Amino acid sequence: MAMELSELLRRYFINTLFDSTFVVLGVLAASAFVPDANPEIVIGTIFAACLAIGISTAVSVYEAEHIESEIEMQKIEQAMLTSMKDTEIERRTKSFAFAVAGINLLAPVFVAIIMGTPLILYEVGIIQDFLIAAALSSGFGIGIIFTVGYYLGTLGRKRPWLRAVRMSVIAILAFGALVLFERLL
Repeated sequence: MAMELSELLRRYFINTLFDSTFVVLGVLAASAFVPDANPEIVIGTIFAACLAIGISTAVSVYEAEHIESEIEMQKIEQAMLTSMKDTEIERRTKSFAFAVAGINLLAPVFVAIIMGTPLILYEVGIIQDFLIAAALSSGFGIGIIFTVGYYLGTLGRKRPWLRAVRMSVIAILAFGALVLFERLL
């Protein structure tokens, strides 16, 4: 396996986490911050979108990693002049693809749970105002982006706070643009 499992998880998981968070911010901008917002539709859309992203990314990541492992197995077989079928190496490469795909399926589920919690708390009556719940949900999304930005900054050992702030500002600007766009429609 050319790339380490942790490197692939980091790349795919973070990418999927970002995609999911921005999709949920888009759903909130388009359906929660409008007059006569329907909380059930907002919550359902968030969970359905995140589930769709999770399935899509899990399948695409699995297929990509499965093909890459087949190519790598062919190279190993050519070099060793023997079949690697039913070997530990073959089992590991298959497990590798499943692990990476499974972890990536969890990224949007995590986003849906974190960002959906304030909206669910509104639905059960703990939070009294839907606009506050939607604002909290949006804030949690910005928090996810901030946390991931900080984590990436620590990996690169270059000013994690700056990276976290920069990524958060991008998320805030994107969210603001989405809300404005919805208002103009």
